[in-house]
Amino acid sequence: MSSKAQQKIDLNDLDLNRIYTFEEFEYINDQLKYHTFEINGQPVNLFELDKNGKLIPMPQATINMEAVVLEIGRQLGNWNIQTGQGGVVTSSQGGFNFHVRGGRMIRAPDVSFTSKNVYRHLTQQQLWTFKGEPFTPMVVIEVSDTIKDSDTNKKKKAFDDLDEKFKFEYFSVGTSVQLGWLIDPKNKGIWIYKLNKEGKVFRRKHVWGSINGGDLLPGFTLDIDLIEKVISQESTPTPTETSESEDESQMKCFKCEETFTDYHSFSKHYEKYHILKL
Repeated sequence: MSSKAQQKIDLNDLDLNRIYTFEEFEYINDQLKYHTFEINGQPVNLFELDKNGKLIPMPQATINMEAVVLEIGRQLGNWNIQTGQGGVVTSSQGGFNFHVRGGRMIRAPDVSFTSKNVYRHLTQQQLWTFKGEPFTPMVVIEVSDTIKDSDTNKKKKAFDDLDEKFKFEYFSVGTSVQLGWLIDPKNKGIWIYKLNKEGKVFRRKHVWGSINGGDLLPGFTLDIDLIEKVISQESTPTPTETSESEDESQMKCFKCEETFTDYHSFSKHYEKYHILKL
């Protein structure tokens, strides 16, 4: 993007009703690293791009929402490594082009999983830019307060926007998305999105509890208890509060018999020297 074109964009007063080129969209998002943007007094962390070329502001997440996103990513990432899936887990910093049949529609799910079969066939251009052939993840997860007012239409709730996002964008014709989870940790709500036998999207409400990944994520269960523990403000015993006998105890790796004084060190060792070498 030329410097002359950059000068036409007022970073302090972005016009959200204007149509932006993809190069302008990339430039504006890149500038978020160096500038603080606010819309209606709310800091903006990222912009998405809709199919018409308009910017969609993504407000910064609160500490609890971000903690939940990271915990989901951690659980999914651990499963991906420990079971040798070979896929890739990404956060909302990783965008995808969901408008695969003409035009561009850049979306950044809070957490997503791209399968090994897709990832290993991506070109260098696809890996490092948005200019290659469009591709999308297999699983998308959004974490949000669904009861709050919509950011785009005060007559709607955030749930309505997110529901439409799953049905008409993530699961639009031509994408690779096969599973979607909408998780509201504040109001304890979970919704699961899938395709039926006719290829149409359906939504199912799930009880507030652990979610099984089914055939798409074999052996994976999202542990909601761990998510609640992450955002709980109740204190838990620290290592110094455990008994001296526990501190003195050692555990032995059953693969190589190396010994460890804590479970964290053992789990890191086991993952690095035994799981990743399988």
